[in-house]
Amino acid sequence: MVEQKMEDEDDGITVLFSKEQLCKEENLYEIWKEEVEAVFESHGLSCKLKWNEGEMIVNVTERTRDPEMIFKGARALFFLAGGLSTQWVEPILSGSIYNDVIAIGKPDGVSEEEFSRKYEYFMAKFGDEYGLADKWSCYVGFHDSHVLVLADSFKATWGVRHLVRKCLFGNVPFDKEHSDVLFPDI
Repeated sequence: MVEQKMEDEDDGITVLFSKEQLCKEENLYEIWKEEVEAVFESHGLSCKLKWNEGEMIVNVTERTRDPEMIFKGARALFFLAGGLSTQWVEPILSGSIYNDVIAIGKPDGVSEEEFSRKYEYFMAKFGDEYGLADKWSCYVGFHDSHVLVLADSFKATWGVRHLVRKCLFGNVPFDKEHSDVLFPDI
């Protein structure tokens, strides 16, 4: 498994990827210039793909108007690294879809095995038992140490972040008994 990281450096933000985790329906290497670089450029950003090194890098240009744009670009690269297709790059950069990248890590005092079980349990409850992806009209994925969320509403991205905090990092069980704590006003 390749470590996922975001580094804020003079030369931009770098997102690492594993070729095995990229979208299977498209060859990112072949379509990078047309499907990714062109979209980034239209938003005043530059990006490059270092295929052999497993790196995608986003940077601002003199045309970048919004200082937060580089972070939108980094999130778009996270979703590409997490296996989503290039069709999501424009909606993420333009802000026409809500998205979140939630860094997660094993809390102190919790074994890797225990945290892994907790995460698997969380995803099973989220998707299979409660069907929240359908109810909230969102996509939730996992890439190395990040939970990735795309949604039609801020409420859904907030809801996923809330559940991650309460269930993965907190001690609230993901069950019907605690639904008032887990699903407030969602």
